[in-house]
Amino acid sequence: MKNSLRALALTVFTLGVAQAQNTPSSPLGSDLSVRANFSWASKNVARGKERSSDEGLFQSQLTLEYAVPTIIGTSVYFSGYSADSFEKVYGAGVRRSMECGTLDIGYQHTKANNHFVNTNGVAGYTLAPSDNEYYIGLVLSKDVFLRPSAYLFYSDELRQYNFVVSARKDFDGSDIGLSAINIVTKLYAGSIYASDSNWDTANSYLYAGASADFIYAISPSASVGTGLNFAYNNDNAADTKGGVFWYRFFANFRF
Repeated sequence: MKNSLRALALTVFTLGVAQAQNTPSSPLGSDLSVRANFSWASKNVARGKERSSDEGLFQSQLTLEYAVPTIIGTSVYFSGYSADSFEKVYGAGVRRSMECGTLDIGYQHTKANNHFVNTNGVAGYTLAPSDNEYYIGLVLSKDVFLRPSAYLFYSDELRQYNFVVSARKDFDGSDIGLSAINIVTKLYAGSIYASDSNWDTANSYLYAGASADFIYAISPSASVGTGLNFAYNNDNAADTKGGVFWYRFFANFRF
């Protein structure tokens, strides 16, 4: 019942905001953009494995990005992310457009929403009380068939490196009979390595996954959709090893 009410609230909120955006309003400055995302996922999955045994996770994220007028092709951004009663993440970064693609450098701080910490033991569920993570990535601009990207993350608390490569391909849903639907597909593969950890047993494993999002645009700045996801890891933890399938519903806004 709790998850059904959240899904209903998400739908009503999306339609309300979309209708409001269809009426004249004062636009934000051309150098500033705001993006908001609200979603509900059937499982809590990140980096190839489940992070908790709870079913259902409501997530929200707000990102502000400012194009620096004096440095063409450069922007700074700040973001806030909340995952139900699980965690909050605050981040900041810089993006630089280049001939080969976009360089992305940033930092994010994660804080658990409760004092209970999951360890990387037999069950495999993990949640540090807090963490500082730094990353650098490159999203290539050339799109022959798939748009590739590569990111490297380093976690202070876990003393863990995470290298992930991904590729994205968009399709027009009308090509397969889904009029007004945009389909976004992604493939990714990653390697997590840690030789030590400040709070838990060091852990290393490989993971991979795929997703397909079906998106309907309500207005030029609002859309809703549903996604199908699959991930696999070769970690040996009893409850999180192997493959996991989940689905989600989401709403995206841009101002």
